[in-house]
Amino acid sequence: MKAKTEKGGAVKKRLKVTLIYPPANFKNSEPFAMPNMSIAVLAENLIREGHEAVQLDIEKEWFSRVRTLLSPRQLELINDYDAVFEYVNGKAAPRGAGEFRKLTDLLLKECRLEKSDIFGISLIDMRTEPLMLNFSVLLGFALKARFGSVIVMGSKRIPRDAFAYLLKKYPCIDYGVYAEWGEKALLEIVKTLTGGKAGFVDTVAREGRRVRDYYSGLVMRPYAPTPHYEKKIIARYAVTDKQIFARYNSDYPVFKDLPGKEKKRLVVPYSFEHTCPGACAFCPNDNSLPSDAKSSAQVIDELSALKEKGVTGIYFVNSAFNNSYKRAEELCDQMIKHRLGLYWADCANLRAIDEKLLDKMRASGAVKLTFGMETASPRLLKYMNKGTTIERVRRFLEYSHKIGIWNHMELIGGLPTERPEDVRATIRFVEETKEIVNAYSLNPFYLYNNSPFYWEQKKFGLKVRPTVSPSPEYYFSRPGEKVGEFSEKFDEIGGLTWEEKDRQISESAKAVADVIGKVFTYRVLEWEHVQLLMCLYDRLGHDKKPLISKLMGILTARFKPYNLDFFFHNFLFKKHKVRRMLEPPGLAG
Repeated sequence: MKAKTEKGGAVKKRLKVTLIYPPANFKNSEPFAMPNMSIAVLAENLIREGHEAVQLDIEKEWFSRVRTLLSPRQLELINDYDAVFEYVNGKAAPRGAGEFRKLTDLLLKECRLEKSDIFGISLIDMRTEPLMLNFSVLLGFALKARFGSVIVMGSKRIPRDAFAYLLKKYPCIDYGVYAEWGEKALLEIVKTLTGGKAGFVDTVAREGRRVRDYYSGLVMRPYAPTPHYEKKIIARYAVTDKQIFARYNSDYPVFKDLPGKEKKRLVVPYSFEHTCPGACAFCPNDNSLPSDAKSSAQVIDELSALKEKGVTGIYFVNSAFNNSYKRAEELCDQMIKHRLGLYWADCANLRAIDEKLLDKMRASGAVKLTFGMETASPRLLKYMNKGTTIERVRRFLEYSHKIGIWNHMELIGGLPTERPEDVRATIRFVEETKEIVNAYSLNPFYLYNNSPFYWEQKKFGLKVRPTVSPSPEYYFSRPGEKVGEFSEKFDEIGGLTWEEKDRQISESAKAVADVIGKVFTYRVLEWEHVQLLMCLYDRLGHDKKPLISKLMGILTARFKPYNLDFFFHNFLFKKHKVRRMLEPPGLAG
């Protein structure tokens, strides 16, 4: 801990905080990962407050190098929930404890972990599989033993009672942060170590032998954060065209004859707006909040800084690129004016769009747009306040395709009040638009307790069944599912009971998936292949979209995800079976 003298002679303590993104096995993995945005955002906020922030994207290190250094026995240990629990609680037999010490010594050395005042571990997108949790716990235990550091774990997706459970189960964890904006909560923890009086925000804290939950109950206003990407970290995510093709079905002769020079490509996530003015009934978005959109000038400055670090493509993680037509047009104009030359992908809504804006999106570098249609049923589009019509959907999909943009469509199976004819409408849409839609995301319906469907049940003809939060252990069961993501159970008034609805949701999702699989193949579901797309668009251009589509079909016939050592060539859809519902009172646990 260092001290920094501020104006007026005041002394402010400067902490060193190491931010870690741990590895995980169960993901819908692309051939290439992108730099982790969560630790980059945390770093930006710490640096602004005068602290030292070190970022360690260990997932990248794990899959590219570290896991190959572990013996089969060590890999077995790191995936064993019970063995890890016994070790960190001092209950392991001497031989087992010795094995774990060798394992953690290796991890600390190979992950290049040095002394720090705080180690913050991001559990973003955590699923119920042992690697991410066990790795984080073992690392936290070893770091506390070696350096006496404070260990913080956080993710807004993990419920607060689940964090309380983790702190009670694993004594090496000092804080669990479930705040909507973890960077603000982390700064309050930092404040306690610098002698200040902290106002903990949505944080579970260890206080002696007890665990205390500082639940604020506040609705935190969204804001679009700025990530501080370290050049040396993101440079490791850069890939050449040759490396891209090597992870695909690229032994087809035409790839040797593609026009254009071999380049390095680096795609990073970036956000400029999280709020959304939409009122879709299935979405937990609060459209009464003022926009958090950054100004066009700020976005251009930040994108220019990323370009200087070697970035060639932007994967926007906005609620939508065009929530405001005027802002979207202005940003496109500025991107064109400043000749950024960055390719990009983002979500786009079908409310605030026309041919003129689509032309500007393409000219500013848009390669792929993801449209949330959810269903092709006119009745359901109106029922859930989607703000568009099938006629508009077709019109702008056709134009987007015409100017060479890759169209990605989002669908939901089993929406409330859905009927067989609604499913048939979506199936017809898939069949009739097979030439203009290139990829799909498909999810079984979830009823979230902060959506209009929940808060205005009577209006939408629903009756949510009483539920209670499950016991904390339940959060970490059911391998492969996201921790803390649940659907409420509900009956349709005058329609299906929950038991009938539950079956319909799965059957509808599978029916649509099967048609997509028949018309295209299942490999167009969920996978985006962003680096490959940007490579092909750069070398061929938007005008060559028919050729790009043909090449994408050949290339993606098989590919190797970044976290696996073999090629995928069989593609199945089983997402309709991966859903978790809250239980009625007395049955949780």
